[in-house]
Amino acid sequence: MSTAGSVRSGSTPAYGPPAAGSGTPPTESSGRKRRALFRWRGIIPIVLAGALVAFVWLFFAERILRSTMEEAGTKALGAEVDVADVKIHLTQSAIEIARIAIADPFDAHKNLLEVKRLFVELEPAPLAQKKLVVSRLTIGDVRTGTTRTTAARPVPAGGFAPSALRSVQQWAKQFDVPLLTFTPIDTIKSIVLDPTQLMSVKAALALAARSDSARNNVEKGYANLKLQPTLDSSRALLTRLQGTNVRSLGISGARTAVNDIRRVASQVDSAKQRVESFANGSRALVDSMQGALRSLDDARTADYAFARRLIKLPSFDAPDIGSALFGKVTIDKVQEALYWTQLAQHYMPPGLLPKESEGPKRLRASGTTIHFVTPTAYPRFLLRRADLTVAISDGPARGNYVAAITNATTEPALVGQPTMFALRRAATGTGMDSLSLTGMLDHRTAKPRDVVSLRAAGVELPGFPIPGLPYRADPGRGSTALSLSIDGDQLVAKWAVTSNRMAWVADSIAAKRLNTIESLVARVLTGISALQMNADVSGTVKSPKLAVSSNLDRVVADQLRSVVGAQVAAAEAKVRARVDSLVDEKAAPVKARIADLRASADKRVADARAQLDAEKQKLDAQLKAVSGGLVGLP
Repeated sequence: MSTAGSVRSGSTPAYGPPAAGSGTPPTESSGRKRRALFRWRGIIPIVLAGALVAFVWLFFAERILRSTMEEAGTKALGAEVDVADVKIHLTQSAIEIARIAIADPFDAHKNLLEVKRLFVELEPAPLAQKKLVVSRLTIGDVRTGTTRTTAARPVPAGGFAPSALRSVQQWAKQFDVPLLTFTPIDTIKSIVLDPTQLMSVKAALALAARSDSARNNVEKGYANLKLQPTLDSSRALLTRLQGTNVRSLGISGARTAVNDIRRVASQVDSAKQRVESFANGSRALVDSMQGALRSLDDARTADYAFARRLIKLPSFDAPDIGSALFGKVTIDKVQEALYWTQLAQHYMPPGLLPKESEGPKRLRASGTTIHFVTPTAYPRFLLRRADLTVAISDGPARGNYVAAITNATTEPALVGQPTMFALRRAATGTGMDSLSLTGMLDHRTAKPRDVVSLRAAGVELPGFPIPGLPYRADPGRGSTALSLSIDGDQLVAKWAVTSNRMAWVADSIAAKRLNTIESLVARVLTGISALQMNADVSGTVKSPKLAVSSNLDRVVADQLRSVVGAQVAAAEAKVRARVDSLVDEKAAPVKARIADLRASADKRVADARAQLDAEKQKLDAQLKAVSGGLVGLP
């Protein structure tokens, strides 16, 4: 069936000309229109956009890069970074930076470094992956320790560097540096101590609560022995068998009696084992209490030192005087080195663990970027090797230096080699005689290891104030050595200073009228023209210990001991007596409780042993009588 205008299946309809006035375009047979070679409507916007990009690059790229460097450097180092000029050399894939100033994070009025020229040449291929591989690095005209015209701006508190700075400042506060004060002995009229401040009093109160708990445990343990049911069972059996004629029991009854005696005897033996276990446990508990009681003596020694510092008695111990003289300046030096190693461990994270960084800025929810390390990829930054000639034109370290850096990278595990660096003075002349700085940052595994060593001779050593006296020590030119080693959480730092040109400068700001002891110490110190100091910081990073020794503290200690030794000894005896009275007031009841606890536990054990032994002897005698009679039966 078909309808009008339909076409049979498989046939092609014939083409007919369009109806007049239908508006249908002419057929291809009328001629193909030629396509234009350039599509101006698209090319013109592209050209304009390219021109705009070129204009921005030409006039603003270097400014944007300079601003970005200042912002990124300030966040990374935790100190203001200023860059005067940046030049981009596209043909060399290099950047030239002029007049860089890095503020000292520990002193806003000084610059840690000033670099007149820095030239960085990059490898082109990693740039396509937004990664930096430095092939050549040139530094020229470096100055250190210069004074800033304006104080450095504080770094915003949100980044890692400010938090690291706060953490090392908090780290420095945990040291208990003795105070070097020289109060006249005759001004000590009375000693006022708050018992709650004494460590031994706190320990005694804690031990008192512990002794009450121990007594409850002993009482509960003795009750859990459940001796009375066993004793009652034995006594009932013995009462029942008392006066019994074995022959009247017969063989069956006698055997039943023997079994009953053996069963109860076994219960008594089991009770004796429980008593011995209780005796061992209670003895161990009381011994631990006695050990804690002996530890009060160590706390008491610390309280002596605490009370001594409260009344500001001069110390005759050379280590105390050494720590008072050089403790703060030593902690400051180690604190600075620790700050830079923490930054190195943050920006050169150990192992292949993912690393977090601040996400790109958005109007809302900037988020965090997680960098996952691919073992076969380029690191995000790598300085393969840099051989530098550095000229420091100002400051005590002025002179010419040669330096080398290898394998400085943000992903040490990818490079597979530790970062090594070295700096040494190339020629003598003005300034210091020699300087050598070496170091290794090994962050290839999850346990980082950092080693830094600095040695300098003929260098202007920094001066430092004398606590408690209106004088400043000026060591002049001498030698110094500073080493820092961080292996996991273990810290070892050593600082040594030697000078034969020691000078003493009166501090007009801190000037005051000196008492007898202060005048003596000032006269002794100002008569010393040589300095030999050694300081050690060791232990874990979270709990370090400080030890300082020098020729100054030994001389001062000897002079104090010879002049005011008897008066200080009498004052120390008074301090000890006061501490002892406060501690004994709290410790004496605890000692009595522990002694009573031991006596009570021993008495309970002795009574239990005596009762069980008596019952066991009676059961054995009864068993012998019954079993002997059983053998004699026909």
